[in-house]
Amino acid sequence: MSNERKLPAYPLFVKDPNFSIWSVTEELNKSNPQTWWGEEKRIYGFLKTHGKTYCFFGNGADFFACGVLNAEQTGLEITAFTTDYMFRAGETALRIKFVSPLPPDDLTLTAMPVCYMEYEIEGDKDAELSLFVSRDVASNACNQERGVRGGVIKCEGFESAFFGLRKQQPLSNNGDLIGADWGYWYLSGEESFVLDETDLAAYLACGSKQFTNAKEERYLGTFNYAQKGVVLLGYDEGVSIDYFGDYRKGYYLQDHTILEALQTVWLEYKKIGGRLTAFDEDLTERAKSFGKDYYAILCAALRQTMSAHKLVKDGEGNLLFLSKECGSNGCIATVDVSYPSVPLFLLYNTELVKGMMRPIVKFARMPVWKYDFAPHDAGTYPHCCGHVYGFNHAENKFLGNLIQKNNKETWFPFYLLPADYDVYDLKDQMPVEECANLLIMQYACFSRDGDISFFAENFDLAEKWVEYLIKYGLKPEEQLCTDDFAGHLKNNLNLAIKATAGIACYAELAGAAGKANLAEQYRKEAEAFAKEITDFAKKFSHMPISWDSDESTFSLKYNFAFDKLLGLNLFPQEVFEKEIDCYLKKINKFGAPLDNRETYTKSDWLCWVASLTDDREKRDKLLASIAKFLKESPDRVPFSDWYQTDAGSYIHFRARSVQGGCFILLLKSDEYVER
Repeated sequence: MSNERKLPAYPLFVKDPNFSIWSVTEELNKSNPQTWWGEEKRIYGFLKTHGKTYCFFGNGADFFACGVLNAEQTGLEITAFTTDYMFRAGETALRIKFVSPLPPDDLTLTAMPVCYMEYEIEGDKDAELSLFVSRDVASNACNQERGVRGGVIKCEGFESAFFGLRKQQPLSNNGDLIGADWGYWYLSGEESFVLDETDLAAYLACGSKQFTNAKEERYLGTFNYAQKGVVLLGYDEGVSIDYFGDYRKGYYLQDHTILEALQTVWLEYKKIGGRLTAFDEDLTERAKSFGKDYYAILCAALRQTMSAHKLVKDGEGNLLFLSKECGSNGCIATVDVSYPSVPLFLLYNTELVKGMMRPIVKFARMPVWKYDFAPHDAGTYPHCCGHVYGFNHAENKFLGNLIQKNNKETWFPFYLLPADYDVYDLKDQMPVEECANLLIMQYACFSRDGDISFFAENFDLAEKWVEYLIKYGLKPEEQLCTDDFAGHLKNNLNLAIKATAGIACYAELAGAAGKANLAEQYRKEAEAFAKEITDFAKKFSHMPISWDSDESTFSLKYNFAFDKLLGLNLFPQEVFEKEIDCYLKKINKFGAPLDNRETYTKSDWLCWVASLTDDREKRDKLLASIAKFLKESPDRVPFSDWYQTDAGSYIHFRARSVQGGCFILLLKSDEYVER
């Protein structure tokens, strides 16, 4: 087996924030899998062949006392939707493929809550493959004492064992670094059982299947005897999202059952695999022109980005695509998380971008949000309970004990509060950032699909937001933005660039909506902003971090990207190239720092600035630093977007949806805007 690592962590079964299982070692049988937030879940795979039992999945050392041997892993490959392993078990060869069907252009398949493990055995026609899932997959560590109940269902051509907590409490937590303590898990194969620890040990030691299931410590177990086949893992949350008091099922389960999902995948997994392979082949071809490292980055980003969202419909049938701000604060539908992720969805399905924005525009119309700028979020996953960022704590008797203390609690429904309820502290909001984000996202969608209806329906909000940018965007006061990791910054030039692009996008949208006078007015405003920024930039070898700084400072000006990609033509290419030259002088082993204040960077923004240059060599140097991080970061966590450029250690963020931004370079080669 090649010793070259491909990823910090490998996606195995991933669908959404509550259905997310990863491997964090190079060899699949040297550790137990984990959730995206790092909680161990005991899942084991075994192959009985030629009188011996080999572990290929999960920490085989857990069962050495039962006579189990570790299979020898001989290969590991990654594609857009699969993680593929090759093993030797004595004289027998085993190939397995973990498949998470998440194509952004097929909503039914993406939302179908089933992943699968496809396998092929060579060298022993009597070999037996088994998979076991512990009860700890059904709950968080803090609730695993509650016990599970389950059984087995006979389906067409297979059996499915299932369990869930004895006391179901749907939507009983909302926070970060936590999953669901509700719903039922389904493990399916040719023959399935519910069994306990003693039963499992007896099977491994002597092949006994006289399962008594007498103890509380339970497993789901499934057994396959064919040389080629599939094992399914499904999860039915029951209720997925609290959408401002309206409890919603997942997109697929709104009109189907989990048993229908399992049956479909069992019968059609080869067809599904062909569909995913075609997508992957197209992605491989698209990525070729951007160098050898780019496809690997996209494979690291795709399943992670998709599975950091939940797809549902609102009560009127509108699509909602709701992100969880993984490893940050657990917010749902965060605008400045949606914005960096949109390149992936602009490429394949603009409806997903609109599904990100719908909860924000809905909350922005509620009485408690009385501001002329856009909200930051719609609540904390899985509750759209209203904006939860930046509460007004100072001697506010009205907030009382409404503030959430830990992940095991849930927020109050803030969307119910009246306009005179003083909930939010303005100094902790992100007004310029979010207004510009939403306007750019809307025009990016229109540029792709030609549908002006979303903007037309929300014209009143867009009108307020663009006026806010006119008033405060060119030289922003000190405020939160996505560059504030090293502290808040007044007169942030990167933020001014975003405001300028936001105004120009509004002008284009107004023109498309038949409002020619507004289009002309706001285009002139954007051009005036751009001229002032460009004239300032000409004084230096590169742009400083702020209006009050000089060229001893710098920052990644990733907000130029949509000016170039959308053909807004506000800034000259010369400015972009000077910026890239600066970043390459500052680059460390794992990338160019976000700005001069610290050594850390953001991988999504590195891809965005790579899209600015027309020089392939410059671009490839930036992309190579991200690829190196994937292979060499000391931290085995899902693709972090915030990490140190020297040591490669990650900082807090893991498994976030922002990595959809890595797809931005494909927009350069795609026929993105029809001229």
